[in-house]
Amino acid sequence: MNDTFYELLVKKNKPDSSAIIMSAINIIAIVCMLVLTLYTQFAMILVIALGFVFYYLVYPKLSVEYEYSLLNADLTVDAVYNKTKRKNILTMDIKTLETAFPTSSPKMNGQRNGKRIDCSTGDMTSSYCLIFPNNGENILLFITPDTHMLDMLKRVSPRAFM
Repeated sequence: MNDTFYELLVKKNKPDSSAIIMSAINIIAIVCMLVLTLYTQFAMILVIALGFVFYYLVYPKLSVEYEYSLLNADLTVDAVYNKTKRKNILTMDIKTLETAFPTSSPKMNGQRNGKRIDCSTGDMTSSYCLIFPNNGENILLFITPDTHMLDMLKRVSPRAFM
């Protein structure tokens, strides 16, 4: 029984301006609601409905964490939104991995075609690009593995890391 299993949770870096934007949106929403309560009830209902839509659909997507799970040769990438909702992004067999390299590498300049899936922290100096074939099209998966996960990926598919 030589099963290998490893999980890694990385948090996507938010730009500094997102906190300022969120604060501004909250202040504008409160001011609009206070002003509209003085004029019409219908407009207030509309603003409250739009507030709920924003709160349940947009706000949870601002805090994203990615979970990489490696079980033997299967890599599963899940997105965790606001630490409450999980969505499976991708499940791939590492044995089909064509090539892998750091995103800061000069090899990245030639890789423009294919479907790009960015599941990294946003720091391109520590991220890796994994290229998988899928139905005649390449998938470029950007992840930020630690050294232990990188060693496990190299053990499963050593030819991809040359």
